[in-house]
Amino acid sequence: MKHLRLCGILRTAAFLLIFSFLFNSAAGILRSKNYASASAAFYEEPEGTVDVLLMGSSHMLNAVSPVQLWAEYGIASNNLAQNGQVLPVTYYALQEALRYQKPELVVLDVYKVVQDSLIDSKASLHYTLDNMSFGLPKLRAVFDLLEPEDRAEYLLDIILYHTRWKELTEEDFQKPDTTEKGAQALFTTARPYEGWTVLPESETAPPAEVEIAYLERIVELCRQEGIELLLTAAPFTTPEDDDLNRQAAVNAVTGYAEAWGVPFVNLMHRTEEMDFDFSTDMADTYHVNWRGMEKVTAWLGDYLEGHYSLPDHRGEASYSRWDEAVPVWRDWMDIQLAAAGAEAGAGAK
Repeated sequence: MKHLRLCGILRTAAFLLIFSFLFNSAAGILRSKNYASASAAFYEEPEGTVDVLLMGSSHMLNAVSPVQLWAEYGIASNNLAQNGQVLPVTYYALQEALRYQKPELVVLDVYKVVQDSLIDSKASLHYTLDNMSFGLPKLRAVFDLLEPEDRAEYLLDIILYHTRWKELTEEDFQKPDTTEKGAQALFTTARPYEGWTVLPESETAPPAEVEIAYLERIVELCRQEGIELLLTAAPFTTPEDDDLNRQAAVNAVTGYAEAWGVPFVNLMHRTEEMDFDFSTDMADTYHVNWRGMEKVTAWLGDYLEGHYSLPDHRGEASYSRWDEAVPVWRDWMDIQLAAAGAEAGAGAK
């Protein structure tokens, strides 16, 4: 009798394991592939090998290239930023990242202090949570950031995507492209106009309270884990007919950073140092293009080299995959530039 009971338990366990595998495989195929590359690039890195995590919203996603950082400085990094990721979501994304990596430094873009909400949109929250492995950080995010009626589609995203079988393409069955190590270079150039406006650092406005609250949580999490934190803001501008409080709110982060004892580098006010030209280096009003990415990455790499003792892993056998990634990335950049009709080569050549 005991033998039969044990066999029944084993059969049930085997069925549940097979069902779980098939269910997760189906969900992975049906799931939208928007911004899947950032998480895929992160999870494919061996545990404990990433020294710098680049985090934040699309301002960071489009601004810093981990492969260029490697090619020029030997810094092993990953760009884990996501489009529309507000700081409450970044807080849980960082918790998830620390399950797999023990970085020496987190570089966080703070642009989203301008937005007074726990999430940017349901769509952008899917960009982060759909690509996050199942575990406590994901559960905490779902139950902290969402109303009860909205939680199911994030815990079991097949609820949202089960009808996507009608629109599946070959791309849905392929591994996400991780050539950029999580970053996303943009290959357009904003049409130049005379309205580029950058407010002086002295002009400030109150940032959103909820964003500052979660930014302080990120500061404390890094402190608890013994990780250095660098706050930054990639160059962006505001048309004169738009709300200039966006820049003013970002400027105000200086005061908070000083109170927390955390460095903050506002790159909107370092553009001359990096030879940044708003008329050629922006993909649109708020995001840098590939030219801007080259300049921001080079400036950041130089800053990190001068202010932190980060290891240069170039030439180490255990990091050979990084050396191999550089020519692949350069070829990929050249292909993208040719397709976009752009006239500049990839950085770090």
